[in-house]
Amino acid sequence: MKTNLLRPLFDAGKLWQGNTETTIEVTDTGFPELNTQLCSQGWPAHMLIEFLTDDVFSAPIQCALATWRSQHDARWIAFVNPPLTPCTERLMQEGIDTEKVDVMNIPTDQFAWCLEQLALSGSTRSIIAWEMETLTSTQLRRLQLACQRGHTQLFLVRQLTHRNQASPAPVRVSMQSSITGFEITIFKQPGTNARPPIVVPTELSWIQKPSPARRTTCINKDSSRLH
Repeated sequence: MKTNLLRPLFDAGKLWQGNTETTIEVTDTGFPELNTQLCSQGWPAHMLIEFLTDDVFSAPIQCALATWRSQHDARWIAFVNPPLTPCTERLMQEGIDTEKVDVMNIPTDQFAWCLEQLALSGSTRSIIAWEMETLTSTQLRRLQLACQRGHTQLFLVRQLTHRNQASPAPVRVSMQSSITGFEITIFKQPGTNARPPIVVPTELSWIQKPSPARRTTCINKDSSRLH
């Protein structure tokens, strides 16, 4: 079969060739140094992306928030089985519409099925989910297909011990905490080989922003107007 007949599959990110650059729809990671490590200059917009890490909350959340800031899709975003309750104020400070945020806690025995239905729904643009028990290769493959059909981005947070196990996820990265931030290694992605690790600095600028509770109001000091 001629390559030109396969071009639509390459362009959709459903098929790729080793050492061949491919163009797919992406979202900005929010970190220029990380964008350069991804073959299409961003996270794939409609794929399963594995975050393999022992830092199951801070590093994955920082990556998710950074890319959500750049998205202009009006659909919902979702947290599935987060280990800590997401902070509404933090989301507001990041410019995220909290009216379009779902937080779901799903029983372990329903996790894979519910996550698949959410990705298929078409109403959610991006999901970050924490694996409750080891998903099978078949379940991971179904999640990838659901992301493609529902045009959904799914960040799946898994333990670092899964790195040496095969997975149908098109994009797999490992994350490890460091003193200045966290180290991220993209060891699987469409169209290119593994890339060397980079250090993403910890994002602390949001802490310096005034919270809604500290907003000041204008007080008229001209007492003469009160008489």
